Amino acid sequence: MSLLEQGLPASFFTRWRAVATGLGIGGAAIIGFSIYASIEKYVTEPTTAPACYGDGLVAGKGIIPPRGARLRNGGSIDERPAAATDENERLTLALRACTPQSCPKQAWQAYRSALFWYLTPRLQHTSRLYQGYGDDGLIRAREIYREPLDVKIEEGMRERYAAGVFRFNDFRQNREAITILVLKGADALRPCAKG
Repeated sequence: MSLLEQGLPASFFTRWRAVATGLGIGGAAIIGFSIYASIEKYVTEPTTAPACYGDGLVAGKGIIPPRGARLRNGGSIDERPAAATDENERLTLALRACTPQSCPKQAWQAYRSALFWYLTPRLQHTSRLYQGYGDDGLIRAREIYREPLDVKIEEGMRERYAAGVFRFNDFRQNREAITILVLKGADALRPCAKG
């Protein structure tokens, strides 16, 4: 007589054994799902760039002012955010320390941080232009972010990605934007639209 033929005796599953078995199965499922969630981002590296970044925004229908025109508050839509211009030196130093040929861990962390502080104000500015002026705002954003430093940063991202310095999934924030900039280029960078 085997256990397969006879099955478990009726007295085997007492109330406490049933609770313990249920907790064991539940615990194993939780551990399995957490392991899967932690390794999934390393398994599913994107091979194509998404069409857009961020949450859905409504495209604005405003008439875009001429280049350099001042708004009522004295500013201009063409001015880069102050946070982005403050980070230029930091990012330039990070580009020198973390090259495609050699990027030690500390240099990589400085590069990733500098890239975050460069990209976040840029993406926010681009999103504001899109919300205010629609596709005309995106065209203006492309003009604003075509300075030599911007081109150098984008080319540097492509070189470092090709050399295996980073993967897209290494970035928790701005992952979609980085993927677009590396695989498609700055002309494809656009926020997601609602509807």
